[in-house]
Amino acid sequence: MLNLKNRKGFVLVTAYMVVAVLVIMATSFSARTISEKRVADKERDTVQALWLAEAGVDRAIQELPATPLSGTLGQGAYSTQTTALDSSAYLITSIGGVPDANAASANNAIRKLSVVLQRAMSPGNPGDVTSAITATGAVTIKGSAVVNGEVDENQVFDFEEIFGISKSAMRSRATRIYTDPANNITPVNQCTWVDMNSITEMKITETGWSGSGILVVDGDLNITGGTFSGIIWVIGTLTVSGNPIIDGALFVESGAEVNTLTGNPTVSFDSDAVADAFGFIPTTSSPTIIGWKED
Repeated sequence: MLNLKNRKGFVLVTAYMVVAVLVIMATSFSARTISEKRVADKERDTVQALWLAEAGVDRAIQELPATPLSGTLGQGAYSTQTTALDSSAYLITSIGGVPDANAASANNAIRKLSVVLQRAMSPGNPGDVTSAITATGAVTIKGSAVVNGEVDENQVFDFEEIFGISKSAMRSRATRIYTDPANNITPVNQCTWVDMNSITEMKITETGWSGSGILVVDGDLNITGGTFSGIIWVIGTLTVSGNPIIDGALFVESGAEVNTLTGNPTVSFDSDAVADAFGFIPTTSSPTIIGWKED
């Protein structure tokens, strides 16, 4: 029979053992809880990263073809890159991440989407554009100016019939809009609309300046340098002199002013440049997603 002293020792050892077991169980439970929380947090962040990548795609579609784009939402971020596959198709790569979209960091939950879009084609027909210069007034070619292609002066033509979109719609959906721009403004590409309000005319003077796509100037335009590929539409008077090189087509809405080309400019009708420019005509239809995958 155990004496009192031995009983006390036995109870103490038993208590220690129970405490040890409880500590082990608590530690195990705590570690499991922490592990499960980490798994749950990772799963939550992964789902949020997908939502962020989708948000990036949505923004890239809305601002097509602007690139790159980035932003933050909630606890994460997204970044996008848009690549033109041709004049009407684009590849959007969007990365969503929590806490940020740096795919190189192991601390981020990352989801990546690749989306191929087909932009609705304009109802306008580039084949209807056949002249280097078309004007409602007279076209005077002086000096050593070179015009390769037809020159149609004193013509009646309509913006909407040619582009398949009204001027107001073109302006509201233009890639960029400038008002009274400084000389040699850049960038001028895709679809650019220029409003001349307080300045007499838009001027392009630098030899190294370059532009492309569709340039609509609501006012007068004076070009003495640079290069341009596409369509220039002037709602006013056009003066071209100096040494610019223009490939594509010029339209000039001026029935009263004389549109002069003097000096050594070269204006050439280029059906390929015209066709490429038509690919940038804004449309009221949203792009169609023709391919979607998660990388």
